[in-house]
Amino acid sequence: MRRVEQQRAFTERLRAEGVRSAWPYFAHLRLDTGFRETDVLLAQAPLVLNGLTVLNWVTAPLAELYFSTAEGESYELDLGNRVVRGRLLEKNTVEFRDGQPCRIEGGELQWCLGEDGTWRESPAPPLPTLPPRDREKRRPFRSPLEVRLDPAQQAVVDRPAHESVLLLGEAGFGKTTVGLHRLVALRDRAQGRFTAAVVVPTEGLRRLTELMLERRGVTGVDVRTWEDWATRSVRRVFRDLPQRLSVNTPTQVARLKRHPALAPVLEAFVRRHRRPLADDEGRVRTTALASRQDLHHLFGDRAVTGQVVLRSGGALPARAVEEAAQHTKIQFLDPADKTWAHVHADSLITADGRGLDDGTPTEDAGSADLEDCAVMFELERLRAETSGRKPTPLGQYDCVLVDEAQEFAPLELRLLRRILRPGGTVIVAGDAAQQVDPTAAFEGWDRVMAELGAPLAHRAVLGVNYRCPPDVTALARSVLREDASPAPDTNIQRVQVGTPFHLAAWLSEGLQGLLAADPSASIAVIARTPDAARNVSHALRHALDVRLAFDGDFDFRPGVTVTCVQEVKGLEFDHVVVPDAGASTYADTPDARRALYVAVTRATHRIALLAAGAWSPLLSPPPAPPPPRG
Repeated sequence: MRRVEQQRAFTERLRAEGVRSAWPYFAHLRLDTGFRETDVLLAQAPLVLNGLTVLNWVTAPLAELYFSTAEGESYELDLGNRVVRGRLLEKNTVEFRDGQPCRIEGGELQWCLGEDGTWRESPAPPLPTLPPRDREKRRPFRSPLEVRLDPAQQAVVDRPAHESVLLLGEAGFGKTTVGLHRLVALRDRAQGRFTAAVVVPTEGLRRLTELMLERRGVTGVDVRTWEDWATRSVRRVFRDLPQRLSVNTPTQVARLKRHPALAPVLEAFVRRHRRPLADDEGRVRTTALASRQDLHHLFGDRAVTGQVVLRSGGALPARAVEEAAQHTKIQFLDPADKTWAHVHADSLITADGRGLDDGTPTEDAGSADLEDCAVMFELERLRAETSGRKPTPLGQYDCVLVDEAQEFAPLELRLLRRILRPGGTVIVAGDAAQQVDPTAAFEGWDRVMAELGAPLAHRAVLGVNYRCPPDVTALARSVLREDASPAPDTNIQRVQVGTPFHLAAWLSEGLQGLLAADPSASIAVIARTPDAARNVSHALRHALDVRLAFDGDFDFRPGVTVTCVQEVKGLEFDHVVVPDAGASTYADTPDARRALYVAVTRATHRIALLAAGAWSPLLSPPPAPPPPRG
């Protein structure tokens, strides 16, 4: 009972120092530093006490010992300016109830406080594990182009060459697979030259698509993200647009520029301004039919953006008007390096090597938004039609596959229509339930196909899941629809703990065990937001090597990748861990339902749901398994 008395003494010491937290600390380490023995508490915030060290478990280097070192083991930590060595004498995990210890685990034992106020000692229970894949399922990556299609999928591929196709279906039902098979089949059936492109919303999906094609030996297909294609095109046609994209575009401004309500406002703008607008010096700095000054007058004018908000029918908040005006004002400022160009160059070098505007309120000076690309081309098209001219020709492909099409705005789809040659066809793949971009404005598949110029496209709804195990599919459906019932959790692990620290502790040990048992597996830890992913990655790095993947930086190798929901559309992994499946992250809202659905359906074998605190209301408890027969 020595450990119990020790933890109670630490708790009283903290209370005497004014710490009133319901969970004053999470773990205790006793270290032999070679000079003396010292006690270290890992808590939410550091505290300076005489004879007792309290450290922030997230940031303190010594916290690594809890995750990586067993009792009795020696340690060596490189702190940058010095190396510390010693031995971990004791490691205790502490749980609290009403600010007092109620469970202590150390070594191979645990001590629990009963309702009668008595502490009882017992063997520590084994931690839940992340089960590895069955050995027969540990196959190397295969391109979807290498799989045999079922009859329904093959029938879509074999449709007449002149037909455009819309592929719909739940996550994992083979939309991308069928789309790529049809694109390759059209190329093989073509007589003479055939050009094709795949346009996707994220860099990660672009990399995976390229990998799929390479594995099949398919060459000559342009695989581009929307951002890459749009920015290249806009800079070629509109020379007065800044090369640099904004880094801090407010979400509501991006929504305003992508919302369908903008289209009629642009038409009215062109009726009033039949020629590109001049700058303050009376000069038009472009030979095209749209200018950067058009953007200034559109989004810097509160009356114009107010019309967009009004036409949105409440979808856009009133504050979007002011945010657009302020953001546009900053964009049309000269960057600091241009303002101070007359100063000696050495005087403009910053201590951290960053630009003069970086990290300041004027960071977006002299920039354009990605959303401006489609707006510029739409202005150019409207003015061309008004003057009886043809807009700038962009068509160069016989076939274009648009994947995850639910994430594209109407003006973006209208622009993609222009890259098709006359008589060309489109292949569109998407799932409205996976629409997770907060700036998108999806208005249904009829609108999507109309904007792409293929309103009569053949519509195929795929009905078989080839990615997720049945219980994962059932869980995903129950997340989306309250009337759907989850299946027994054969391939689903659920772990609920009290604090983020205990979650990180369990996950670190679970992942280490999984990597040892299934070293060829791809494992994705998918948080809801980038900030949450960064926090999880930082905590896990106490114990193991992980890759933090943003902006599509996936290498699809075995190991642990930490990322967020926005990054994983169209991707898949052997194991998926959702580390923030709690009520505070996934409330009962449509956005949260779609986001959790996307995270869950990335798993090809197993999924683990973790929550620090209460479970998300979207995660219904699984049904009890049927009783054994006989």
